[in-house]
Amino acid sequence: MNRGFMVPGRSKRTRKYSVGATYDHPDAKPPSGHIKTIRTTMLVDEENNDYSRQSSPVSSSSALSKAAFVIGADEEDLAFAHGGEPPPPQEPSPSPQPDTLPGSPPPAPWALPVYINAGDLFHLTDASQVTTNILYKRIYGLNKTPKDCLISLFPQFFRLKNYKAQWMLQDFFAGLIVAMIHFTQVFASSMTASMKPHRGLPLLIFPGFVYAFMTTSPHNSLGGMPITAAALSISNINVEQEYYPGGYFRNESRMLTSDETLYIHMRISTGISFVSGMILIIFGILKLGFLSAVLSPTVTEPFTIACFAQSICSQLPSMFGVVTPIRFGYAKTIQDTIFFFTHIQSVSGFETLLSISYAVLLLGFREYLQPVIFHRFKTVVPLEFILYAAGIGLSYAFDFPGVLGFRTVGIYSYGLPKPNIPAIDYGSPLIFGGFVNAIVSYSVTLRSAQTLARKSRDVISPNQELLALGVAHLFGSFFNCGTVAAPVGRGNVNLSMGSRSQLSTIFACIFMGLLIGYAGPAIAHLPVCIISTNIVLFLVMSVTGFAELPRLWRSNKFDACVWVITFAGCIALNVQLGLMLGIGITLLGLIMRSQKPKVRVLGRLKHSGGFVPLKYYEKASELLGIRIIQIQSPLHYANSQYLIQHISAIAVEPFVGSPASLGLDGGSTSSLNTLGLSRNESLLGVLSKKDTIVRGLRSHWSGSVSNLAASNSEVARRSERHLQQRHLDANNDSRAVSPSIISQEFILMADRERGTASRIVLDLGTVGYIDAVGIRALEQLASDLKLKAIELLLAQCKGTLLKQLKELAIHKIIPERNIFPSVVDAVEEALRRIRINTQPAEGLIGEYEDERFWDMPVVPVEGLPVINYDID
Repeated sequence: MNRGFMVPGRSKRTRKYSVGATYDHPDAKPPSGHIKTIRTTMLVDEENNDYSRQSSPVSSSSALSKAAFVIGADEEDLAFAHGGEPPPPQEPSPSPQPDTLPGSPPPAPWALPVYINAGDLFHLTDASQVTTNILYKRIYGLNKTPKDCLISLFPQFFRLKNYKAQWMLQDFFAGLIVAMIHFTQVFASSMTASMKPHRGLPLLIFPGFVYAFMTTSPHNSLGGMPITAAALSISNINVEQEYYPGGYFRNESRMLTSDETLYIHMRISTGISFVSGMILIIFGILKLGFLSAVLSPTVTEPFTIACFAQSICSQLPSMFGVVTPIRFGYAKTIQDTIFFFTHIQSVSGFETLLSISYAVLLLGFREYLQPVIFHRFKTVVPLEFILYAAGIGLSYAFDFPGVLGFRTVGIYSYGLPKPNIPAIDYGSPLIFGGFVNAIVSYSVTLRSAQTLARKSRDVISPNQELLALGVAHLFGSFFNCGTVAAPVGRGNVNLSMGSRSQLSTIFACIFMGLLIGYAGPAIAHLPVCIISTNIVLFLVMSVTGFAELPRLWRSNKFDACVWVITFAGCIALNVQLGLMLGIGITLLGLIMRSQKPKVRVLGRLKHSGGFVPLKYYEKASELLGIRIIQIQSPLHYANSQYLIQHISAIAVEPFVGSPASLGLDGGSTSSLNTLGLSRNESLLGVLSKKDTIVRGLRSHWSGSVSNLAASNSEVARRSERHLQQRHLDANNDSRAVSPSIISQEFILMADRERGTASRIVLDLGTVGYIDAVGIRALEQLASDLKLKAIELLLAQCKGTLLKQLKELAIHKIIPERNIFPSVVDAVEEALRRIRINTQPAEGLIGEYEDERFWDMPVVPVEGLPVINYDID
């Protein structure tokens, strides 16, 4: 079946349209469910804005050029359309009788009730189809079968199909080591988040268990970490200040106690985790995983270092037995540092001695013994866990809290936490904190997954990671868990221990559950100074970003400035505001740079078939009469005006250096000879032999633009004959001679005298995206150049760009003969036109009524032209 479209008539003021679809064969059946078959003909009087239509039955002899709009037909009606008996008559519609064309048969009674706006119907159908396509592409799981959706939702289940039994022992030991490392870090994470140390124990069990089944990374280890803890601390404090200003109950005159404040922070963290989970799930359903690109490394690296610095400064006093209060307001890191040095006299000697002993043992082992052990046995010794156990034993044996005044984890409710409703009653203050924590958690987790995937050659799905992380947060919020993430460090340990799947995380969760369930009374004796020393050493050894700053400054000063401003914002304000500041500056820089993209003038290298920027190749030169300009950015509304002005200025600049001369010798020398070619050898032939890219372009375009090439040749021949006739007329009347209608010798002489180009080849090969405003900018540029007797040719118009040019009907200003698949083709054609003295195509913006904007609706049908401009 042929799809219908509007066909404008030849009349300038009154046009006839046929709307709909036709059947190629008289015996063809329309789709089932159709009711009637009619032909709707519209008559448009553009002067009086008069629209009329006529409906009549479709005969079997209807030409395929006359489109029949099918709104439905059954077998009986189709037989009547081919000469059979008509269907039973129906009651006439109360609608007014339509106007009819002279000489046309009267409409059948059964066709009279059918009065529709064909354009509206097609627009509704197209809008519905477009909406459906968008939903299928952008909504998670709609374009998959239930089985495929289940596989993508729980990828680890189906990876176990190829799992080998001998891998289970490796996963078991890897999970055991990861759980021990996680055990030593969650205490400090809870303290950094302004909560009691034991609040971090469930962070691996509940979120990690869910994440293990849904993630696409086989080695990520989800749990608590200092980065998310620092961001969560700011959110906890901000919400507390909103509901408990100054540390007071709103309805009571008394202040919050320390334990009450820490408990409130725990409740707030569950609400933030719930909001973060919902945000991540929504992003995952909408497939917004690409938004991770918003966080540039020049923003995430200083943010990470600032979070580490906040954790170090908050834990440094505890290493020496100094109790620090919870800080509010800005510059928390600076406040903690000042507080420590102003209270240096409160340092505990015994706790300092224990912290130093722990640090010496840990650093010595990590630097000297761990590499040897790993080289020989391929295992990581969890020395931190061993030292924790030793500290618990010493504290219990010698009663450190009672005798020496040590601070310990203390007594708490042992066992696994019971399910509770998250504290979402704090309302809107949770939204901003949840959003920021969701971004931080996702960026850290995805970066870890991608880093580990490069080592193990796994495939990571950002959208699936959004869902997995969102469900983990949502599930964990019901078990008093705050925000979590998967750091690269634990993942590297998991990978180095030979882990093959997320079964290692399952084993780690089981081990942590046993610790929480049965080792609670022992954990209560763990000294806080050991917890603080462990996390400070870990973070200090992890800070390596400052070493990259000098190199970054030398390579890109703007990125270096973003790095410094982000870090300064995180320290001077807080980590959340500093992160937002860094993201804002990065996006602002992208907008500023996209508004003024780079435009390069290309030239031809001697004895080469390539065109290169003149700025970087001194031996490259331009062809006299032709200027090749390359746009090195997308073309959109933000930079279109700048590009028009910039390219227009470059187009009239004189040639620099010694461009390749066209040098006519008595008017008989071909312009191709300037390139060192013989008369029988074309430029494209030589360039194709030298340039594999050109050969690839030619083979790619040989079939797809054969019609366009034929059209270019035919139009060029007609234009040539037309211009020759105009040139003869100009010779008979000297007053008709204008700068745009001159002889070949005059053009070359003018080019030599003014040293400017008469043809501009615009290379669009690096324009990855162009919007409707960009298309109109090309039209404006072509119109402006025509006023200066300069012709614009578009090169490397391929794929989507070529489709956009056709759909937006740019050919009124830039004809199809001026659009080429490669720069080589455009240059060869420009040289040929200079040789035969063709002129720029006529047609400027504003010279005629733009027929693309008729008052009546135009029906676009995919694959068919909306308007046939050859009629005019």
